[in-house]
This record gives sequence, structure tokens and C-alpha cells, in this order.
Amino acid sequence: MNTKAITTRAVIAALSVLALQACSMAPGMKMENSDSDDWFPGEAVSYKGRVIEIADISMGLIGKLEQQRKADAEAMAERLAPKDEVYRIGPTDILQIVVWDHPELTIPAGEFRDAEASGQLVSEDGTLFYPFVGVMQVAGMTVAELRDVLTARLSQYIKNPQLDVRVAGFRSQKLYVVGEVKTPGILPLTDQPMTIADAVNLAGGLAPNAHKGGVNVSRKGQVYEVDLTALYDLADASQNLTLQHGDIVNVPDRSQQKVYMMGEVDEPGSVEIINGKLNLAAALGEAGGVNQTTANAGRIYVVRHSDSDNPQVFHLNARYAYGLLVAERFQMQPQDVVFVDTAGVSKWNRVISQLLPSAQIISYGVRP
Repeated sequence: MNTKAITTRAVIAALSVLALQACSMAPGMKMENSDSDDWFPGEAVSYKGRVIEIADISMGLIGKLEQQRKADAEAMAERLAPKDEVYRIGPTDILQIVVWDHPELTIPAGEFRDAEASGQLVSEDGTLFYPFVGVMQVAGMTVAELRDVLTARLSQYIKNPQLDVRVAGFRSQKLYVVGEVKTPGILPLTDQPMTIADAVNLAGGLAPNAHKGGVNVSRKGQVYEVDLTALYDLADASQNLTLQHGDIVNVPDRSQQKVYMMGEVDEPGSVEIINGKLNLAAALGEAGGVNQTTANAGRIYVVRHSDSDNPQVFHLNARYAYGLLVAERFQMQPQDVVFVDTAGVSKWNRVISQLLPSAQIISYGVRP
């Protein structure tokens, strides 16, 4: 037999053996170390030297995630609940103080002067001068407390003084509304409590690109997330937080509200979360669905990064109707990564498609 023919057959045979061994290291992305198409609960992946458990997506898991979401929302509402809703006087506020039957103690407003222009200005240091009383510290007082103090001190000079005290100009307390609202800017806080819905409305309402599901409220170095979708669409009053002095309400745009589809889907890429709602089934549908030829529908994974350094990994077995049902209930979060694993036969085909050209080149090389 021709030596070159024998060499060619030997090379091709060797490549075939190599191909059989290469199934475990086939090109393309893989989620598990095992090449089995079956799902075994309790499997895990390694991340930065740690073992990350993979949670099977089920109705029980979805219920736990929903309970956790509600608990987090209630805890946030409790942390942000106003401790004192009574307005307290502060620097630069303008007060209007009227002592009845004693016009000499009341600055006349005049026909063309409003109450704010004719009132008493609280100094930057929080003090106020008033006749017969002198300079007194008023910052931090309520209107009722200031009225009692003035009444007690003026009673030394006036018999049974009758006073009316109110804030004519609210200047000391304010909050900021920025981001995707029609008229961002500074809003003054008055003696009427202002909720986040009030602030958004006073800022002209949401802009077209606003992300309602993740409005950020910054307070004293902490950032809290408020779901206006739940407030507007589901009447969830726990999301309508009462704002305080110094709060920053930031309405982000929708550019980062995406889920990334990878692996064996027909249209890999990003899928936008509209109005804060997107379930796993809808995300797969937007990506064209799993590839019927190359995908392993039993191995669909969701990778979710958390505030800690421990990501969460969820698994969905969509080869059966139950998997499709739970996929409709599993809600996605921004920056989630959905990965559809490759079927075993696809890995074999990919190995063969890359090794056969090499075999063909070697075959040509040994021809006479």
C-alpha cells in the first residue's frame, strides 16, 4: 500500500480520536463543567475562588424573591418615614408677626407690598429681632412655639397680647429634582409635607425617557430606590415617600435598563426593560427565542450581580411546560445576563467543523 495514503489515513484517524476527546473542551461558552444535558439540583459555578450555588427557578423561588422585594420596600419606607412633619423655622425664612390692636409692632404691608416683602427675615445665624423682645434664637422652632415665646415676653409690656405668627416665605428648606423630568430644579419645602409624587409633578412630570421603576432618592449619604411604576400603576402608597430638606430626587433614563441575552438565542444582544417590567419568557421572546437546533433548553441561566461581591445565578429548565410557566413569573432586573447553554450535539458539530478543514489541509499536504 502507498505510504502516503497510509499516512493520510493515520492523520485523519488521529484527528477523529482527538475530536471525540475534544467534546469536553468544545469552542463556545459553557456554564457547567459537565456536558450532560440533564439538570442536577445543587450544581454550582466557581467565581473568584468561591463556589456560587445555582438556584433552580421555581414557583417557590419566585415567591421568596417577591417576599424579599416587599420586605426591602417596607424596610426602606420605614427608614425614610418622616420623624417630624411639623415645619420648623430656619435661616432666611420670612415671618409675618401681627400683634392685634398694636399697629406700632406690625409693619404695615401697604397696598403694593405682599406679606413676604413686609415680613421679618430670620438671619443666617437663626436669630430674629422683634421690638420689646430683642434678638432671640428662632431657628428650629415651630410657628406655635414661637407664638408662645413672643406672647410670654410681650405680656411684660402689653396686657393679654394677641399674636398671629406665620411663615410668609419658605426659604430655609429645599430639595432637588434632577434627571428625566421636564423642569428639573430646586423645590422649596413648606409647612405642607411634600411626597415624591408631589415633587415629580411640580417638576413638570416625567420626561419620555424616564425610568419610573428605579427613581433614586439621596438622603444623608445614602441612596434609596423608589418604584414609581408600583406607585402609579398599582397604587402602592409605600413608594410615595415624604421628602425632607436636602433630599435629591434623581429620575434616571432608560438607557441602562437592559437585560443582556447571550448564548444560543436567535438574536443575541440587549433587551430593554419597559416601565420596570420584563419577565424571563418575554426576554427570551425579544431575543428571538432559543435556537431550536443548537440550544439546550434545559440549561438557561440568569446571572445577577448584587450590591455585595457575590453574584446570584439562577437556572431554568424550559424543556417542559412548567419551565415556561415559571419563566413568565420570573422578573428580570437591570443588567441581568441571560445565557442559553449549547446542546451536546452542537458542541460535537462545532468541533468537527473546525477539525475537518485541518484534516483536509493535511491530506492535501501528503498527496504525491
